[in-house]
Amino acid sequence: MARRPKTKKKRPSFGIPREIILLTGQDVWPYTFIADDSGGGCGKVPMPADAALEDVKTAIFTQLADHTRTLHDVEIDVEWSSLTPDSWVGHVRRVTAEEPASLARVPEVG
Repeated sequence: MARRPKTKKKRPSFGIPREIILLTGQDVWPYTFIADDSGGGCGKVPMPADAALEDVKTAIFTQLADHTRTLHDVEIDVEWSSLTPDSWVGHVRRVTAEEPASLARVPEVG
């Protein structure tokens, strides 16, 4: 009798983001995110240093929201605030079915 090979459930590559740290860059804007499972990751947005801050924040959020939706079937939203003159933090929250996520939500500039 042949045995079936054991298969492990593939874990998503990262947990649900809860915080994003964005830094000003030259040709790229580096960011790091912290996830619920104590994991996280980092990335870079290839935009020039004089790019509109709202565009950079939207690019990061859109990418993380798409991955979170695909991997965890969860909608998220982010609220940004300034850490220093050249760094920002985005506080991520889950969005319930009653309140739609806003892809362009960038309440604070600066």
